[in-house]
Amino acid sequence: MKISIIIPFYDEEGNIEFVIQEVVNVLKAIPCEYEILAFDDGSHDQTPSILQQLSRQIKALKIFTHPRNLGQGVCLWRGLTQATGDVIVTMDGDGQNDFHDVAGMLPLLSQFDAVLGERIKRNDPLSKRLATRIAYFFRRLILGDTVRDAACGLKVMKREMIKYFIPVRSFHLFIPFMLTQAGIPFTTIGVNHRPRIRGRSKYSLLKFYFIPNIGDCLFMWRFKKRNIYKCTPS
Repeated sequence: MKISIIIPFYDEEGNIEFVIQEVVNVLKAIPCEYEILAFDDGSHDQTPSILQQLSRQIKALKIFTHPRNLGQGVCLWRGLTQATGDVIVTMDGDGQNDFHDVAGMLPLLSQFDAVLGERIKRNDPLSKRLATRIAYFFRRLILGDTVRDAACGLKVMKREMIKYFIPVRSFHLFIPFMLTQAGIPFTTIGVNHRPRIRGRSKYSLLKFYFIPNIGDCLFMWRFKKRNIYKCTPS
């Protein structure tokens, strides 16, 4: 088994080394080949130089650089197209996801095609939690999506799942919905969510980052109405 880990970084100079080293330490205990696809998403701090330094120490680390900030969804989509593993793992680069949870998620792939993390206790400021709840409200209202924590960055899936994803900017927020539309068996599992120790969150209610996602939500609604899978005989 080969595992591809996709991690977007945007101005995360204080978290990069901890995040990547934790990934390496956990994977050492798992009999597998792996690659780490790290994205510098137009950072203005020391993120690029730190990633380059780590890549000289860790052979499995592959660096991708964007000249400007394109967003988490673009990083993840590009990572999916570049990944060579049988299993794909996505996660955030802020150090709040606990990669140790992946060791418990991987065995579930024998029963499901995707295992999606659900943060048991959110260690985020109120504004960020409210933004997530607003997004959930619209997803449930428009799409009927009842997965409460679709925004959790920690997801494990078989490589074949990529073909069911639609490349919109915030596609990662609709992964449970797209898997459901394709009739793919998946499960959610409670994962640890740590407080942010270094740097600042790029998302909050005050920044209205969820507004463009509403447009993507309406696009998904249209897709649901025209979904060919529900017309296909089982």
